[in-house]
Amino acid sequence: MDATHKQKLKETIIIIIIIVILTAVGIFFLRKHANQQGKELMSKMDAVSIIHAEKGIQNCSSTSETEAERLVILNDSLQQYKEQHEIIFLKLYTYHFTSTTLFLFFSILAALTVFVITQEGWKGTSQTVKVLFLIFTSLSSFFGLSASTFDQEKSIHRNGQAYINYDNLQKKLVNYCATGLDITGDSISFNKLHTEVVRKASELHDFYLEFDDQNLDANKIFNFKKEKEE
Repeated sequence: MDATHKQKLKETIIIIIIIVILTAVGIFFLRKHANQQGKELMSKMDAVSIIHAEKGIQNCSSTSETEAERLVILNDSLQQYKEQHEIIFLKLYTYHFTSTTLFLFFSILAALTVFVITQEGWKGTSQTVKVLFLIFTSLSSFFGLSASTFDQEKSIHRNGQAYINYDNLQKKLVNYCATGLDITGDSISFNKLHTEVVRKASELHDFYLEFDDQNLDANKIFNFKKEKEE
C-alpha cells in the first residue's frame, strides 16, 4: 500500500471516528432532552395519582374498615401498573424522539452529499465526500429502521393509553369511596365494584412492546438459489 492510499485510509478512519463520537454526544443530549420532556408531560397526571393515593382513597364514608383497606390495596396495585406503563412510555418516547431526530438530520446530510456527487460525478468527487455520503446514508437507514421495526409510535400510544385506563379505574375507586356509587351515578355493591376493577385490570395488564417483523425478512437473507421462472 503506497503513501497516498495510506493517507486516504487514515483520513477515512478519522472521519468515521469523529462522526461516531459526535453521534454519541448527540444521542446523549437528545435522550436527556426527550426524557425531560416526557416527564414534564406526565408530571400533572403523576400529581393526580398522588392525590388519589393520599387523599382520594382515605376515610371512605360508604365502606366498612375492611372494605376501605381492600380499596387501598387495589388502588396501590393499579398505581404500580400505571408506573410500569409510564416507565415504558418514557423509555420509548425517548428512543423515538432520538431516532426520528437523527434520522431527519442524517437524511438531510446524505441528501446534501448526493447533491455534491451529482454535480461532480462519482469519479470527480473527493474521497471525503464519498465517505461522508456512505456514513450519512448508513446512519439515516439505521435510525429510520430502528423506529419502524420496533414500531415505536404504536408502543408509545398503547402504553400511554394503558396509563390512562388504569387512571380511570382509580377514579372509580375514588368516586365509590366518597359516594358509594359508580362513576355513572348508579348504586353498586363493593364486591361488584371490586370484581369489575380487578377484571378490567387483568385485561389491561401486559407489556405493550410492538415489533414489525415485516420490515426485516430474514428468511431470504441467505437464500442464494435462483428462483424458477414460471
